[in-house]
Amino acid sequence: MAEQNTRQVAQWLAENRAEFEATGIGEDKLAPALGMTSDEITEAIDHLEAREEVVRFSQGLHTPPQFLLKPGRGWPDARDELLGASSGS
Repeated sequence: MAEQNTRQVAQWLAENRAEFEATGIGEDKLAPALGMTSDEITEAIDHLEAREEVVRFSQGLHTPPQFLLKPGRGWPDARDELLGASSGS
Protein backbone atom coordinates (compact mmCIF):
# COMPACT_ATOMS: atom_id res chain seq x y z
CA MET A 1 0.00 0.00 0.00
CA ALA A 2 2.85 2.39 0.81
CA GLU A 3 4.36 1.96 -2.66
CA GLN A 4 0.96 2.55 -4.26
CA ASN A 5 0.56 5.77 -2.24
CA THR A 6 4.09 6.83 -3.17
CA ARG A 7 3.36 6.32 -6.85
CA GLN A 8 0.06 8.21 -6.54
CA VAL A 9 1.83 11.20 -4.93
CA ALA A 10 4.61 11.11 -7.55
CA GLN A 11 2.02 10.94 -10.34
CA TRP A 12 0.17 13.95 -8.91
CA LEU A 13 3.44 15.90 -8.70
CA ALA A 14 4.22 14.98 -12.31
CA GLU A 15 0.77 16.14 -13.43
CA ASN A 16 1.28 19.40 -11.52
CA ARG A 17 4.92 19.73 -12.54
CA ALA A 18 4.71 23.36 -13.67
CA GLU A 19 4.01 24.53 -10.12
CA PHE A 20 6.12 21.82 -8.46
CA GLU A 21 9.20 22.52 -10.56
CA ALA A 22 8.85 26.32 -10.51
CA THR A 23 7.87 27.27 -6.97
CA GLY A 24 7.37 24.01 -5.11
CA ILE A 25 4.21 22.61 -3.54
CA GLY A 26 3.24 22.67 0.11
CA GLU A 27 3.15 19.17 1.56
CA ASP A 28 -0.12 20.10 3.31
CA LYS A 29 -1.78 20.56 -0.11
CA LEU A 30 -1.39 16.88 -1.06
CA ALA A 31 -3.73 15.15 1.43
CA PRO A 32 -6.87 17.02 0.33
CA ALA A 33 -5.86 16.87 -3.35
CA LEU A 34 -5.34 13.10 -3.26
CA GLY A 35 -7.91 12.07 -0.64
CA MET A 36 -5.22 10.52 1.54
CA THR A 37 -4.47 10.96 5.24
CA SER A 38 -1.60 13.19 6.30
CA ASP A 39 0.19 10.09 7.65
CA GLU A 40 -0.08 8.39 4.25
CA ILE A 41 1.25 11.53 2.55
CA THR A 42 4.14 11.79 5.02
CA GLU A 43 5.08 8.15 4.46
CA ALA A 44 4.91 8.56 0.66
CA ILE A 45 7.04 11.73 0.77
CA ASP A 46 9.54 9.92 3.03
CA HIS A 47 9.92 7.27 0.30
CA LEU A 48 10.26 9.87 -2.47
CA GLU A 49 12.78 11.82 -0.42
CA ALA A 50 14.83 8.67 0.26
CA ARG A 51 15.00 8.13 -3.53
CA GLU A 52 16.01 11.81 -3.97
CA GLU A 53 12.98 12.51 -6.12
CA VAL A 54 11.74 15.28 -3.81
CA VAL A 55 13.34 17.52 -1.22
CA ARG A 56 11.53 19.00 1.78
CA PHE A 57 12.22 22.60 2.74
CA SER A 58 10.98 23.84 6.10
CA GLN A 59 8.63 26.82 5.92
CA GLY A 60 9.41 28.61 9.16
CA LEU A 61 8.62 27.75 12.75
CA HIS A 62 5.17 26.18 12.54
CA THR A 63 3.64 23.55 14.79
CA PRO A 64 3.19 21.09 13.25
CA PRO A 65 6.05 21.75 10.84
CA GLN A 66 5.10 22.78 7.32
CA PHE A 67 7.20 21.76 4.35
CA LEU A 68 7.58 22.93 0.79
CA LEU A 69 8.33 20.14 -1.66
CA LYS A 70 10.71 20.77 -4.53
CA PRO A 71 12.23 18.43 -7.09
CA GLY A 72 15.26 16.43 -6.03
CA ARG A 73 18.05 15.31 -8.31
CA GLY A 74 16.22 12.07 -9.14
CA TRP A 75 13.05 13.91 -10.15
CA PRO A 76 13.72 14.35 -13.90
CA ASP A 77 14.09 10.60 -14.45
CA ALA A 78 11.10 9.78 -12.23
CA ARG A 79 8.96 12.43 -13.94
CA ASP A 80 9.86 11.21 -17.41
CA GLU A 81 9.08 7.62 -16.41
CA LEU A 82 5.73 8.61 -14.88
CA LEU A 83 4.71 10.76 -17.82
CA GLY A 84 5.90 8.19 -20.33
CA ALA A 85 3.93 5.48 -18.54
CA SER A 86 0.79 7.61 -18.32
CA SER A 87 0.88 8.86 -21.92
CA GLY A 88 1.82 5.57 -23.48
CA SER A 89 4.93 7.01 -25.18
